Amino acid sequence: MSLPHRVAGNLALDLANTISWRGTDREIDHLVTPADILAWSRAAGLTDGHFAVRPADHKALMKGILDLRLAIGEVGSAIAAGKPSPRAALDIIRDYAAKALRTASLAGRPVSLRFQGIDSIAGAVSWSALDLLRSDELSRLKQCPSDDCRWLFIDRTKNGSRRWCEMSTCGNRAKKQAFRRGPS
Repeated sequence: MSLPHRVAGNLALDLANTISWRGTDREIDHLVTPADILAWSRAAGLTDGHFAVRPADHKALMKGILDLRLAIGEVGSAIAAGKPSPRAALDIIRDYAAKALRTASLAGRPVSLRFQGIDSIAGAVSWSALDLLRSDELSRLKQCPSDDCRWLFIDRTKNGSRRWCEMSTCGNRAKKQAFRRGPS
């Protein structure tokens, strides 16, 4: 299975976007197995080809990443819609970040967190979510308006005019549909 493009501009949002065609009969979950999660984490630069997860930790890896994906998606969708973030979803993000921090090491200047084991993925994602939630970029968090997409992204255009997750997919599809409908 191929991995989706990383278009969100934020690691945590890229995880939330690992479901394509959400809510349609064409829905594709790109993270069905531990191997899928490891492939995504390599593509996102979190791990390298030498990183492995013991089979005994596969269930915890799947639960952690899928819990975080759902929580980040719920929080991101609420923020993009101008609604309050669901408390339970915020708690999930906080709890994974706190768990990962307990075993993390601090290194470098400026200091960076180095997570251990399966927290190399869940820790990095949860802290990316926390960093976004505390940042000035939060006001630029948007959700693709396409009913069958709903991917989250940071609009980094100068004038805040980005509308689609990707112009080459959802944007072009919307333009074609508008053209077919004709002038209003």
